[in-house]
Amino acid sequence: MKAATFKTYLQAEGKSKSTVERYYTHAIHFISWLDGDNTEIENATAKEVLAYLNQLQKQGDSNTTRNLKLNAIKHFFNYQVRNGHRSDNPIQHLKLKGIQQKKLYPILTPQELQQLHDDYSPTHTLSQKRNRTILSLMIHQGVTTAEVNALKANDLKLREGEIYIAGSRKSNERTLELKSHQILDLMEYSMQLRPELIKSQSDPTNDYLFLTVPMIGKAKAVEKQGRERLQIWKELSKTVKKQNPHFINFKQVRTSVITHWLKHYNLREVQYRAGHRYVSSTEAYLVNQIDDLQADIDKFHPI
Repeated sequence: MKAATFKTYLQAEGKSKSTVERYYTHAIHFISWLDGDNTEIENATAKEVLAYLNQLQKQGDSNTTRNLKLNAIKHFFNYQVRNGHRSDNPIQHLKLKGIQQKKLYPILTPQELQQLHDDYSPTHTLSQKRNRTILSLMIHQGVTTAEVNALKANDLKLREGEIYIAGSRKSNERTLELKSHQILDLMEYSMQLRPELIKSQSDPTNDYLFLTVPMIGKAKAVEKQGRERLQIWKELSKTVKKQNPHFINFKQVRTSVITHWLKHYNLREVQYRAGHRYVSSTEAYLVNQIDDLQADIDKFHPI
């Protein structure tokens, strides 16, 4: 969908009023700089951006300040792409060195992710079988631990072959397709294992999809439930790590899933699948490869 102005585009991206004004000012400054070089913004390439960053450095701008201005230019190029004024963003993956980035994890291949699930054992107890089903959702749907904790029984749509993930303060709701083999496993859990787990619940009307095994003790109900939920993740993580030395934690699994999605789907589709509120959150998972720009970087040394 086209945006009438750069400001309305930024607003649609969820940027705050102050960020909209700041990005607009930075974009206008870059466009004015291009005018001095007789270059139209529609024809600007990575080379011009790198030269601009180089000048900012000479003027004394810090890496943090230059990074903010770079982000504004990225958004302006995306705005141009959205409105059909250019075919791509030439600096989509360009990042400045010296800027603290989102922590990245070693990416597990699709085969390694599947192996996490296939190798999970034992599955003799109800909790172990439940954990294997949870692991499958994390590997194929990229759900977070918090989202698994919040799943309700009616979020599972077996007839449609889908699962609904509720939104939260940090994420958007979405409905994701289940793999065929997941449907069978989730059907077994929902119709056979969960009814067994519900028998041990103090509240038989508990509507959470994944039930815990109650702990014995005098802790308050809410506190006990929190500990029980935490125990799920401790047990599951310990078992997976023991069987797969490449496994670090569940954030690594989600990072790997989103990274592989980006190879097969466009940015907006991945944003939806991941439940990201802002597309910038999805962009953080893009592989930071700028080999195609290396010649320009070597020439202008802006970073």
